[in-house]
Amino acid sequence: MNTLTLAFILALLATGTAARAASHEHEHQHDAATQQAAATYVGIGLLKAVNAKDGKVQIAHEPIAELEWPSMTMWFTLREPLSKGLKAGDAVRFEIKQGEKKQWLIEKIERK
Repeated sequence: MNTLTLAFILALLATGTAARAASHEHEHQHDAATQQAAATYVGIGLLKAVNAKDGKVQIAHEPIAELEWPSMTMWFTLREPLSKGLKAGDAVRFEIKQGEKKQWLIEKIERK
């Protein structure tokens, strides 16, 4: 076997190993992203405003440690319409999940 042939075979082997490693890394990143997207987080806060037309609520929430979020006021999209018993000014407990478009969706919200 000449030097050129040996170099070619070694290059093919190295490329295949690198491709398998890159593929495995991509699968791991995809799995981690899927797990994170599927995670649900709990928040406690004050319902500040309701936009029933757009299916959104504004909540001034306490820190959410799992997301490393400080206390802040933000708008969230509701997965389902707000129950008739909830209104601006109510203290609430809510569960959020990141949606496909990276927006935060309220999966569940109830009076605290």
